[in-house]
Amino acid sequence: MKRNKEKALELLKQKINGEIKITYHEITVKTGYGKRQLIRLSNEIKKRDIDSILIHGNTGRKPAITASDQEVEYIKEFKKQYPVISISQFVDIYHEDIIWNKEKKNDVIKYNLKVRSKSFFQQLYKKECWKSPIKHKCFKHNEDVHSLRDPMPRRGMLIMTDGTPYDWFGNGKRFSLHITLDDATGELLSGWFAPTECQLGYCYAFKLMFEKHGLPEAIYADRTSILWTEVETNRTQVARMLDELGIELIFANTSQAKGKIEKMNETLQNRLLNDITRFKIKTYDELNEWFNAFYIDYINKKFAYEPKEKDSEFIPLDNTDLTKIMCIKNERTILNGNMISFGNHYYIPVNDDGTDYVFYKGTKVEVWVDIFKPIVRIYKNNKLYNTRMIKGHRIDPIKKKQKRIQDQKELEKLFRERDERLKARAKRS
Repeated sequence: MKRNKEKALELLKQKINGEIKITYHEITVKTGYGKRQLIRLSNEIKKRDIDSILIHGNTGRKPAITASDQEVEYIKEFKKQYPVISISQFVDIYHEDIIWNKEKKNDVIKYNLKVRSKSFFQQLYKKECWKSPIKHKCFKHNEDVHSLRDPMPRRGMLIMTDGTPYDWFGNGKRFSLHITLDDATGELLSGWFAPTECQLGYCYAFKLMFEKHGLPEAIYADRTSILWTEVETNRTQVARMLDELGIELIFANTSQAKGKIEKMNETLQNRLLNDITRFKIKTYDELNEWFNAFYIDYINKKFAYEPKEKDSEFIPLDNTDLTKIMCIKNERTILNGNMISFGNHYYIPVNDDGTDYVFYKGTKVEVWVDIFKPIVRIYKNNKLYNTRMIKGHRIDPIKKKQKRIQDQKELEKLFRERDERLKARAKRS
């Protein structure tokens, strides 16, 4: 029952003045106030009138927890470092870098700084007209609602991956962040920044995940051409690598199907730019190292959650040699001079002792190129051979391009001549 203070005071006043005969129990039933509260109100009525009691005793006075003017000014000055920042992130940074920072102990004492709730900062944002970059979507009744899929019960059962371009340094240059995310925990596992969404970016992200956590059962991705082709028998290089590692590759048909990783992308886009400034990261090389060594754990402490089951499906790498799997593999033919042509250069196979290994001309071999280092090797008859690049002998890509253009012109000329002959024949007939 909702309490009615005004009615309780009126009944108590009438009881005190002898106007009515009523018990505290009857007043409790009618007003919702307990006996002890009614006795306290009776004592108040003897000291002052009902109207003054109804007015809150703290009216006109600041509550003890109200921030002082100097505390508010300190927060406002600190906020200038982060002109565009969400309320949640600003709360985190203020507490981590000021309140709980031992180096700021003197400031905390001098300005009487305190741990403040999110609602405190919400009110401050509203009062100071600060804008949050996060816009909460308003759902309409006629919109389709996508039901949430239950997460996998164990870590390593399903890993989501994605590459998203963004201006991470706020300098107008967009780089793509390739990330891996565990479906069972929402845990960020690895990430790699590259100028574009690319094969190398995904391979770095996967390699970091493999080395730190192990091999998962499956990877869930969108239909990027780096991972997916329409022809099932013509796999991409990255898809072939995952297959050789025994990892199933599953593709999403829509972005909604992998909403969990899309949400993580939004979180990183909203937070990372300010944290890059905060931790004084200057280049993408620094960012790649810092992101995997520190930032992933920092984010996971805030957003990751425990899996339903403690067992993990990650398989340790142990003796798996990633250099034999995470490489570009193409077929080539041994040319005159016991060499192959690859990447506009010529290479000769060599033995472990550095001497040339001779193949017959026309022999079909596999060329393995390390995805992370410019190392070219030849694979034949279950054996890997190192190579030696022939210096001074380089296939000029410009001449190759010019030849292709010339060939195309000649082909077009042949088609024109053929069309003219057909027209002349049609006229004669």
